[in-house]
Amino acid sequence: MSINPGFRLIKILDIGYVTIIYFLLAIIIAVLLNKIYGEYNEKDEKKKSTFRKSLDVVGMIWINGIIMYIVRNLVPLIPSPFNNIYGFKHARLKELESAYVFDFVLIYTQTNLVKRMGVFFDTVKMYLFK
Repeated sequence: MSINPGFRLIKILDIGYVTIIYFLLAIIIAVLLNKIYGEYNEKDEKKKSTFRKSLDVVGMIWINGIIMYIVRNLVPLIPSPFNNIYGFKHARLKELESAYVFDFVLIYTQTNLVKRMGVFFDTVKMYLFK
């Protein structure tokens, strides 16, 4: 079965639309989380035990996972201006539920979290490869 070129164009436009929604939501949420977490303070972090630093990173990742779940379930509810054009159904778009852009941007724009993950990575590497 041949698919109409108009349908393909609308689908591509809708994929871009969904990607932009995920991108903007990730930036907004990351800015809010950066404000909540505050600046990474190396001096204060050095005073913490390895266990405490690990708990901090795990807690931040846990919160991010919950946010990712919520956003992944909310974005499909946002209507698309491309729905029903050339028979295209926005709700059937696979990219609605694959929020890889959101996940990537959310994690890597949280400066505090990225620094903590770097320290955590170095700590794990040090313990595993003494």
